[in-house]
Amino acid sequence: MEKQETLYAQCHCAAVDIKLTHRPEFINDCNCSLCSKSGGLWGYFSSADVTISGETQPYSRKDRDEPAVQIHFCKLCGSTTHWTLTPAFLQTHPDADRMGVNMRLFEQDVLRGIEVRFPDGKNWNGEGDYRYRKAPLMLGDDEGASIKPV
Repeated sequence: MEKQETLYAQCHCAAVDIKLTHRPEFINDCNCSLCSKSGGLWGYFSSADVTISGETQPYSRKDRDEPAVQIHFCKLCGSTTHWTLTPAFLQTHPDADRMGVNMRLFEQDVLRGIEVRFPDGKNWNGEGDYRYRKAPLMLGDDEGASIKPV
């Protein structure tokens, strides 16, 4: 059995702390307008696996009548920290327990060996499965895959 590893990160100004009970199974690098403009690279967790400390500001996209998620940013430095399910989504899906954490905030070495997937959210209409833009990469492989901006 693999040892659970607690991961820690902070926003740029250190006003928001993030603690994860384990590494994500994979990271999504979505190209939809919300993910692209917020700079999020998402690891997915149940709410019990994530502790967020500090004040964040939520934002729900305005280009959807009923958005499923709201992105959270540090109120001071603006770093994207995580997303949560919207109250409207939870009303229709009361058993849903999922949140996304921006894995860009974590040190690269703790993410080594995690697969990065590239969903084509830009061309997905929100129904059914989405397609992928390219084949997945493994962080820290021989090609030097990295999630940090160059």
